[in-house]
Amino acid sequence: MSKITIQVRLYPTPEQARLLMAHGQEYISTVKAHLPSAVKNQALRDAYSVFKRSLDLGCIPLLKKPICQWSNQNWRMDQGMLLLPLSIEGKVEQTRIRCADICLPGRVGILRIKKKRGKWIADIALTIQNAPPTDGKAIMGIDLGIKVPAVAHIRGQGTRFFGNGRYQRMMRRRFYAQRKKLQKAKKTRIVKKRQNKESRWMKDINHKLSRQIVNHAHSLSVGTIKVESLAGIRKGTTRTSRGASARKNNRMKNTWSFYQLTLFVTYKAQRLGIKVEQIDPAHTSQECPACSAHNKAQDRTYVCAECGWRGHRDSVGAMNISRRAGLSDKRIGATGA
Repeated sequence: MSKITIQVRLYPTPEQARLLMAHGQEYISTVKAHLPSAVKNQALRDAYSVFKRSLDLGCIPLLKKPICQWSNQNWRMDQGMLLLPLSIEGKVEQTRIRCADICLPGRVGILRIKKKRGKWIADIALTIQNAPPTDGKAIMGIDLGIKVPAVAHIRGQGTRFFGNGRYQRMMRRRFYAQRKKLQKAKKTRIVKKRQNKESRWMKDINHKLSRQIVNHAHSLSVGTIKVESLAGIRKGTTRTSRGASARKNNRMKNTWSFYQLTLFVTYKAQRLGIKVEQIDPAHTSQECPACSAHNKAQDRTYVCAECGWRGHRDSVGAMNISRRAGLSDKRIGATGA
């Protein structure tokens, strides 16, 4: 079983939009608000969750954006209509709101309604049944990078490169230059309008890359995908020297969304019954696949000084990742990758 969240576009009338906004403001302001009892109970659970989070942060998070939630017992969706309780002039009434007519593929959970970029969106938590484990015996190793977003190697079936790193870096530089120019001109309204545009673009790229990787694994009967665990790589590789080159390098690494790509590959593979393992990436790009000697690659080409084996640097990493044992759900920081 796995949990996912899907987004459904809502089309409330102006009066319903006003009620949803007031409902959300009351929801985040106080539990003792004029809300339906079921919503109050959900607010209590959210308050407890925020309190637990405050213990880790050392302060109490401040909720600013109006949201409201309902448990799966207090709402239902049928034929393009969402039925849920709202407080109208102190009385709780079941309200029908028009929404996108979609099929919910699983057992529904919590419903969260929010306003995002001027549109009303319903986030619906679903619990879906995973596919049974595949009987495929092949193992795929995935090496993640900035210049080459992903390199996949399957034992005995070759290597494949995914994504266009040069295009992604160009787009990131363009986003950075536009944001810098607007901020310098103090055009705050345009900056606010364009906020999160880069993250939305990168999320779309990662969704497409992960789908290509998982489809490739499924077509070749892969039973296990091994991905390097890059937790802490920014801390170990950030340059402390001054200069434009160091700033550019640090900016690229700090905006590298390797963890999001790993998450997308993981949940999509699990839906097809493919197991995903985390691998310690230490020295995966330095170890020779033929004789296990350690050598540093010159630019993107790897040449072993001991046996003379040659190959692409990232394909070397993918080969070594496919051969290593998993971390048993433990995350080890990237050292020397």
